[in-house]
Amino acid sequence: MREVMAIAGGTWQRILRMPVVYFLIVCVLVLIGCAYRYEILSLGMHRDLMVDVSLTLNTVAAILIAVSITFEIPRELRDGVASTLLTKPLGRTQYIVGKFIGISIAGIVVTGLVGVGFCVVFVSAFDDLTVSMVQGHLLVMASVIPMCAVGVLFSVFLPDALAAILTALVIWFGHSTSIALRKIPVLYGGVVPDFNLFNLHAEATRGIVIQWSYLGVVALWGVSFSIFAVSVASLLFGRKDLK
Repeated sequence: MREVMAIAGGTWQRILRMPVVYFLIVCVLVLIGCAYRYEILSLGMHRDLMVDVSLTLNTVAAILIAVSITFEIPRELRDGVASTLLTKPLGRTQYIVGKFIGISIAGIVVTGLVGVGFCVVFVSAFDDLTVSMVQGHLLVMASVIPMCAVGVLFSVFLPDALAAILTALVIWFGHSTSIALRKIPVLYGGVVPDFNLFNLHAEATRGIVIQWSYLGVVALWGVSFSIFAVSVASLLFGRKDLK
C-alpha cells in the first residue's frame, strides 16, 4: 500500500504543481464570468448560459486530466522510470493502481476548484445559488474517476497518441450514446461506460433538485466501473513484455 500511495502522490503532485493548470482554471472561470455579459444576446438567458458553460468546461477539464495519463504511463515505461518497482512481484499492479489513484485525485481537485470558482462567480453575479448547480458540479467531479480508469486501461497496451485518441473517443461515446444502445443494459453502462449518468446540465439550469441518493448510486457505479477497468488494465499489463 505504501508503494501505491507513493506512486499516486508523485502523479497528482506533478500535475498540481504545474502553473499551466492554474492558468487554465483561471481562463475557465473568466469564460464562465463572461456569460454574464450575454444578457441581451441570450435573450435574458445569461443565467442559464453561465451554468451550462461552467458544467461544459468543467467536463472538458475532467477529460483533459483523464487523457493526460495516456501520455505519462507510456513515457515512464519507455524511459525506464518505473523499472525498479516493476521488478517486484506485485510491482505492476501497484504501479497501475497508484497511477489511477493519483490521476483521479488530480482530476477531482481541478474540477473541484472550477466548481468552487463557479459558485463564487455565480453568487457575485446573481446573489443566488441553487442546490442543483452544486449537484451538477459534484457529479462532474465524480465522473473523473471512471474517465481516468478508461485512460489507464488504454495506456497500458497502446502507444500514447493512439491511447489518447481512443480515450477521448470512448468518453465522447459515453456522453452521446444513442437510446438504442441503452436497451442493452449489460453492454451499455457495463462494458461501455454511461457518462450521461453524470450529466445534470438540464436539471442545473432549470433548478431541478435531484435526490442525493441518485448522486450516491452514480458515484458507486463510477467506482465499480473503475475497479473493473483498472483490473483489466492490470491483467493486460501483467502479460506485457517490458524492455
